[in-house]
Amino acid sequence: MFFGLPLHSLVVHAAVVCLPLAALGTILMAFWPAAARRLWPAVLFVATIALIAVPLSITSGETLKDKVGENALIEAHEEQGEQVLPFVIVLWLAALGISLATRLMGHTKRSRHESAAARAGPRWHAAMVIVLAVLALVGGVGGTLATVRAGHSGAQTVWTK
Repeated sequence: MFFGLPLHSLVVHAAVVCLPLAALGTILMAFWPAAARRLWPAVLFVATIALIAVPLSITSGETLKDKVGENALIEAHEEQGEQVLPFVIVLWLAALGISLATRLMGHTKRSRHESAAARAGPRWHAAMVIVLAVLALVGGVGGTLATVRAGHSGAQTVWTK
């Protein structure tokens, strides 16, 4: 309890806000290198908050379940809430990978006088960018949808009599 409110109802809002925001930022960074150069610190920070908030939401939800008892709606909500965790892990890995690639692998502006081969970079770099973009899409879209489903079932649990 925090100021008389169950901790779950407070922590879950961090996940509900941060996960879709991190998803949007990570997907934006994956497909727009200029945005990645500017946004990576903020996106990585928000993704990290989401990565922390989701397991805290699960743990605080289990504690709340012990206090209020179990029923079919709570069980469904618990199951859907646990489905968010793998997506937020994938999203965080994508945000971290894109941030590292942005900082370390030269998403910097290149001279017009460099050869096309020098601007293209190694082949593995292109493959890595594709893998990170796929991870961003899977983690971001999947995580956001799983969060919406879990949030909806949580609201049903609270408001259904």
